[in-house]
Amino acid sequence: MSWQEIFGNAARLEHLKKILAEGKFPHAVIFSGAAGIGKRKIAETCAKVLLCENPSGGEACGVCESCKLIRAGSHPDFKIVEPEETKSAPNIKIGQIREMQAETALQPNLSNRRVVIIDGAELMNTPAANCLLKTLEEPTGQTTFILVTANRAGLLMTVRSRCITVNFDKLSAEQIKNALENRGVGSGRAETISLIADGSFGRALQLESSGGYEIRESALNFLERLCTNKIDTEEIFQQGAQYSDGSRESFGDFVTYIQKILRDIYLLDAEKLYNPDLKSRLNKIKIPETNLLAMFDEGTKIQRRLKSNANLRLMAESYFFRLRLALNN
Repeated sequence: MSWQEIFGNAARLEHLKKILAEGKFPHAVIFSGAAGIGKRKIAETCAKVLLCENPSGGEACGVCESCKLIRAGSHPDFKIVEPEETKSAPNIKIGQIREMQAETALQPNLSNRRVVIIDGAELMNTPAANCLLKTLEEPTGQTTFILVTANRAGLLMTVRSRCITVNFDKLSAEQIKNALENRGVGSGRAETISLIADGSFGRALQLESSGGYEIRESALNFLERLCTNKIDTEEIFQQGAQYSDGSRESFGDFVTYIQKILRDIYLLDAEKLYNPDLKSRLNKIKIPETNLLAMFDEGTKIQRRLKSNANLRLMAESYFFRLRLALNN
């Protein structure tokens, strides 16, 4: 957790270092921006500086007891609150906020303050958010709150109004490509992944590790064959069976790539495509506008259904049939 490990958003990082050096870091701040761009790492780096015994110029010393404990993940005055898995969807519950409040009501153990990071803050349920609001309105002790979110609009307006917001931009494809190459990914593959990662290094790492590169190719092949009437009912059932043996995340990625490819076909002459490296192949896929929008709508519906407990195989088969129907209506 150091500034040197973070890339992108240089101006905002310099601003954060400046207010840390001047002792003007807000008591409650929202770090907002797309998922996977490094907001959590930036928040942890700020926490390290805030808790450091000998900070200088907005940098932590890295050698004091506080820095060592943060590095070891055992600093008594540093807490991270994260969503918990539930039967429906991950969320942050009121019990987690109350537990945090009980800790922050006490005097710090080692440093002169406490720092709390709430990661995925938009996933606080309403009771949890209202509970946090009371603390933000009437803070007890010297506690700094950093709310990390990929969806600022998902936070209660009353919570947003009590915090200073720092917005972070998506990363450039070149920055992601360089970072991937530094991790040993081949230049060609790194370039392709950087183009489809949509400005998210976290997404790029997921693509590299989980076969997302191959899933995108599978999605494009499926659309190409669907549009040339080469996918029959039997193959649809086979495709459904294939995804029933995988994960919801894998099928969700497949649908996401279909959506992005359809969007690129619709805006083929736009300057910024999700898949610029596929432009020549996309140009050969001819779908009437009305049908294309209907197919995109089916993808939106299935993305919502993926958040439910519906049977994955039935969802996949239904999606494939509905795509074919939307294409041919």
